[in-house]
Amino acid sequence: MIGVLFVAVLLASLAPIYSADTVGGGAANAGSSLFEKQMLSVLPAVDGSDGEDFEVSTTSEFSPSEGPWATPGPEESVFLRAFRTVDLQGRPIEFRIGKGGHLYSIQSAIGELVPPQWRDARHNMLSPWNDEVWQSVAVTREPEKIFVHQSGCYVKTGEAPISAPCLAQSWSPEQKTFTMLSWGMVPQTSSPLVSEVLYYSRYRFAARGVLEVTVGIFDFGKNSYPWLNAPWGGVRQTALGELWMADANEREAARRLDPLPNFGDRGTAFAPNTGGWMAFAQESGAVDRYALGLTFGRDDFPTSGIDPALLPRAKTLLRFGRAGGKSEKVARATRNYLVAVVIPRLGVTSGRGIWWRYYMVFGAFDSLKKQCPEWAEKTSGGEMFFPTAASETRALEDCLAANAIPADAVLDSDLSRSARLDPWPKSGSKPVFAFQLKKDSSWVVTSDVAKYAALGQKDDKGRELYSVGLSFSEIRLLGFAPGRQEEMAGVKTSR
Repeated sequence: MIGVLFVAVLLASLAPIYSADTVGGGAANAGSSLFEKQMLSVLPAVDGSDGEDFEVSTTSEFSPSEGPWATPGPEESVFLRAFRTVDLQGRPIEFRIGKGGHLYSIQSAIGELVPPQWRDARHNMLSPWNDEVWQSVAVTREPEKIFVHQSGCYVKTGEAPISAPCLAQSWSPEQKTFTMLSWGMVPQTSSPLVSEVLYYSRYRFAARGVLEVTVGIFDFGKNSYPWLNAPWGGVRQTALGELWMADANEREAARRLDPLPNFGDRGTAFAPNTGGWMAFAQESGAVDRYALGLTFGRDDFPTSGIDPALLPRAKTLLRFGRAGGKSEKVARATRNYLVAVVIPRLGVTSGRGIWWRYYMVFGAFDSLKKQCPEWAEKTSGGEMFFPTAASETRALEDCLAANAIPADAVLDSDLSRSARLDPWPKSGSKPVFAFQLKKDSSWVVTSDVAKYAALGQKDDKGRELYSVGLSFSEIRLLGFAPGRQEEMAGVKTSR
């Protein structure tokens, strides 16, 4: 009881900094109109009631996290929002969300859990809160896989970090839920692929020490993404050096993977052959040592009615292990990174969307093992169906004004200022963006992202190169405009 009162007093003392305010936009869509709310209303309903025996406080005002971090990149460049609540035992824990919707910092009772973002100077490339974070990643088909990060880009030493743009965001203190929309980015600053993936993300504080993560991926381009990492993540091995896999037959039981496999070597498993969750724990014999649980289920979510093209594999695949060196000593001294990747059965094709929901549990290992099976059973996914109910349409002219786009912005010839935009995709529609070009600071309004992201360069195979990070200084999603039916005929609406 004394511990609970202490935490309550601590959280109350943070109120002037971490206030439970409501947000209607981040880099874009400022305000909280019905249009912006509907833009974020496409994910499936939450699974469970709102937790009532704990508090969540939040802020969009930046202050440096405790870290420590190994990257020279400024943390402020990635920061979008911070949340403070409690773990299973009522101890304070802070989560920091980056502009792309990724989780880049977890400050727990034992310190920072996210890896320190280390890169060898010989690489000549930095990855400030871009790779070693908790995020979703969409991957194109073989033979040449191209990744689309939820987070952002790799950059050269001395260059400013490039984060994926936040297009809309909203915080509901009543539901303890943060929802946002971002545009995924190819992590290489130039690529033969320009990303045409939108990430819808919802973080719900479902219970003490339990974070529910629901991600939706919508493909508005012509490429398919049969591989989805949801999540790609990991921890500092110096903080949580043990990896445990839940037993398939005995509830609340798990076996330690010792020695730790090297990532990309023999660290793989299929979800149905496990108990539906894994855990990272402190290297200690104490039953109450700190741990982080991650659920992925056992592929028992309903798949009837899902287009087979959105189920490119028979089983959810797990990949895990130590990154950064073949030996324990080298790994800890360099990347300090214990990786976990969940690759669900689901993939996404042109004009379609999918969603996936998983849970992260924080607290004492013995308590965590009792809770994770329940949350693993709630882990699920499916095809994203966009609402059929009448939406709050808005004239393009009004969208420009709401986003403070200059009056002299140049519109593509197929757009008019009187055109009505929808807040979500419908059959045949296409997203309409406003871009501020880096080359001359002018604004353009377009549904053709490749047109303005083209660098005028080709790779060694003669392919056109594109870059969102090098081409645009500001990005706004204005809405979705009617288009030719054959362009996005696959868009599904709710039944």
